Amino acid sequence: MSRTITVEGDVNAIDTRVVLTTQGSVTAPSLVVPAGLNKIKKVIATFASDNAADDGAACMFMRLGGNAVLGGEQAIFFGGAGGQTIQTGSDAAPSLGLIFQLLDADIDVRPSDTISIAVEMAGIDVGDTTVAITLVYGK
Repeated sequence: MSRTITVEGDVNAIDTRVVLTTQGSVTAPSLVVPAGLNKIKKVIATFASDNAADDGAACMFMRLGGNAVLGGEQAIFFGGAGGQTIQTGSDAAPSLGLIFQLLDADIDVRPSDTISIAVEMAGIDVGDTTVAITLVYGK
């Protein structure tokens, strides 16, 4: 048996921790680890930027923490982006959101406790960025 939690949010500044607490139209999804499940088995993440900040180049990483994560907070790098502001008449493409998958995460969690899912962008600001992360819980 497995269960998932997906959260999303906007990261609009470098070196700023952003806790993800929404899920599209669901403003407060449960961040409680399901009863009977004691592992994060998989981590799936993506992000896309508008590249509005000229000459930006940044990497993204998530922080999985809170009382539910046994052994302390886990920081996981999941991608990078860079680009230049599109000029009038340019054929430059917008930023692409590639999917990161950690298929054998094996992170111990405490069932029925709360997890914190946060993200940070490090480097040089690339502009407004939207992030989505899915955790797959199991045994």
